[in-house]
Amino acid sequence: MKLIYIIDDQKEVTDLLKKILIKENYKAVSFYDGKSAINAIKDQPPNLVMLDVQMPKVDGFEVFNQLKSLSPKSKIIIMTAYADAEKSKFFLENGADDFIAKPFKLKDIRVIISRLLSKDVLSSSVKENRFNIVGQSDQIKKCVDMALKISNSDSSALVLGESGTGKELIVDTIHYNSVRKHEKLVKINCAAIPKNLIESELFGYEKGAFTNADSTKIGKIEEANNGTLFLDEICEIKEELQTKLLRILENKSFERLGSNKQIYSDFRLICATNKNIEEEIEKGNFRKDLFYRISSFQIETPALRERKEDIPLLAQHFINIFKADYITPVNGMSDEVLKMLQRYRWPGNVRELKNVVQRVISVSSNKEVTVSDLPTYIIERIENQINSDTLNSIYSLEELEKEHIINVLKSVNYNKEKASNILGISKKTLYNKIKKYRL
Repeated sequence: MKLIYIIDDQKEVTDLLKKILIKENYKAVSFYDGKSAINAIKDQPPNLVMLDVQMPKVDGFEVFNQLKSLSPKSKIIIMTAYADAEKSKFFLENGADDFIAKPFKLKDIRVIISRLLSKDVLSSSVKENRFNIVGQSDQIKKCVDMALKISNSDSSALVLGESGTGKELIVDTIHYNSVRKHEKLVKINCAAIPKNLIESELFGYEKGAFTNADSTKIGKIEEANNGTLFLDEICEIKEELQTKLLRILENKSFERLGSNKQIYSDFRLICATNKNIEEEIEKGNFRKDLFYRISSFQIETPALRERKEDIPLLAQHFINIFKADYITPVNGMSDEVLKMLQRYRWPGNVRELKNVVQRVISVSSNKEVTVSDLPTYIIERIENQINSDTLNSIYSLEELEKEHIINVLKSVNYNKEKASNILGISKKTLYNKIKKYRL
């Protein structure tokens, strides 16, 4: 029988959870303070711990640290209020297995515990629901792991990254590993719809609400009820709509255009943007309070040039996909081609690599793609890149600075003080540059 410790100073919550877990055939033990919980962990390490952040005597941080030391194999679920989402992010990044915000639904708790305590269920979930996220680099593993960890939280998430890095695949991973996976994942690209039409797409409208409104239309927010709403390129919506969206996120209710009737929609919001959203706030283009509401958790998808070891895997993956669409002898790429692809900067990221593979598949008559099959512009840019005299035509000063800072930070194991000394700048300046480049 699996042993579960519930650590929360709210007695009514703890006792209720204990009763439910016992009915589910778990052995459940409740603790109302961190000190007694730590003593119990020393005597008998549990299979899983449900840990509250705010507690008397010894807080959740201390219990968490002791738990990781005394019982490293124990699964950990952080329980906390919505306002403490930033703290929960800290726990997830430092080894917690999941997070759930209060007030939570009991069915969600059951699903999370079942997933964490069943190795077969967990491994199957990770294997089958990564949605073609190909790669073995630390950068992409960290990105996917965070997506899986926050999947069962109802808190909002913001996916950041350059165009073509696979932000939508991360959104798919979050939704289809969540308790909402059997409901709809409703997607809307805010940049692809004229700004004067986004409002009607989101809220829907009643018949006769405006010219050509010949029938009632259900909006995306209503369609996402019990599921997930994904707003891609969130920075593209105008300020008036940002204000309305903020209001909806506070109470999950809205009105269709042309109606006074309040409609409730229980949706989880995930947003994405390829812009530096903090710069957009400074420019006055995006509301700071809305940013806080949509970014309880942030995940940044790495640029392809930051995960070059994944390029051979991705190239072969796309070859396997396109072979079904083309009559071609191509089975792979020569070592020389793969080395060249790893030298290239990939401004269009994975999307550009996919397009290049599709192109060479359609023109190559060899079993292996050769250098002559590559697009001319890639060969030319690589040649220029190698030539130090034309370095500045390939790299901007900002790109050079960013890469230099990354290399220095890695060389000192991310010790900020040592890095600032090597770079010849103050720690404050280094922190500003880390924030600027989203490192």
